[in-house]
Amino acid sequence: MKIWLPYIKAGTGADVSTQYLAAGLRARGHCVHEQGFSRHYEFAPWLLKNVIPPQGCEAIITNTWNGFAFARPGIPMMTVDRLFVLDPTLEPYKSPAQRLYHRLFVQNFLKHSARTADRVVAVSAYTADTFAQKLGLPRPKVILNAVDTDFFSPPSQPRRIDPNQPRRLLYVGTLSRRKGADLLAPIMRRLGDTYQLYYTGSADAPILGKNRPPNMHTLGRLNQDQMREQYRQAYLLVFPSRGEGLARAIMEALACGTPVVAANISSMPEAVDSQVGRLCPPDDVAAFVEAVTAVTEQDNIWQQYSSAARQRAEERFCLKRLLDEFEALLAEMVQ
Repeated sequence: MKIWLPYIKAGTGADVSTQYLAAGLRARGHCVHEQGFSRHYEFAPWLLKNVIPPQGCEAIITNTWNGFAFARPGIPMMTVDRLFVLDPTLEPYKSPAQRLYHRLFVQNFLKHSARTADRVVAVSAYTADTFAQKLGLPRPKVILNAVDTDFFSPPSQPRRIDPNQPRRLLYVGTLSRRKGADLLAPIMRRLGDTYQLYYTGSADAPILGKNRPPNMHTLGRLNQDQMREQYRQAYLLVFPSRGEGLARAIMEALACGTPVVAANISSMPEAVDSQVGRLCPPDDVAAFVEAVTAVTEQDNIWQQYSSAARQRAEERFCLKRLLDEFEALLAEMVQ
């Protein structure tokens, strides 16, 4: 099948998900034309309505923010929502300009894309439910997001928790309030020097506070190989985000056999439970401290979490499952 995947580059996990999907479909023998456009079009996606799809195109896969701009007569289109930005739980973490832009523009973009598409897909059940409720549209089909579980895999040498050594923790994500980055310093301050947190991003990020505890260490920006190595070294991913579509960092950590402690909000329960880590009330620093300690205190208990984490990723978040489901939906569309 000849498939066009046009998208506006956002510099986020949505781009990575699109690229994974394109590469996976290509590996299965489909002719995939992946085409990224400048982020400047995000504010005026209709300017892309005259872009010509590849000759012989049989199906189009887009993102909901701009899918309507790539709809073409006679070619079935699927549009995918990866983070529903109109989710009310995200409102407190937006700037006034973002709120205005989302309400006046993005809301209309999403509705237009959903009504134009032949199929609408969401990356989690939570995203699908919120999308339908907020926009008053039919519930999208759920195809859970996925990661490359062959690439993201446990280390060849099994990790062991040494009671005489600090436990290594990891945070992956933008350093923002929505991601809960403001909770990292209070959590680490309470955990003390028996725990060391390594985080992606800048050491100078204001959200981390001026008096960061000495057990926090920046990793800067990492490529995929470096990111995998960090997952493999960590005993736990700390993820206090206040809202997600379905976080890539959680899926990647689980695939590497790294348990997760996350906030019990939005789509997090679809990935994390008491078998692979802990869920905590949002913004509850004490609960995060207790959960981190409980998961990492004893090696035999941690080993159980680690084994279950890898199994969860293989069963629920592997690329094979995602590609099977996308191929089945594409086949329905082009009948």
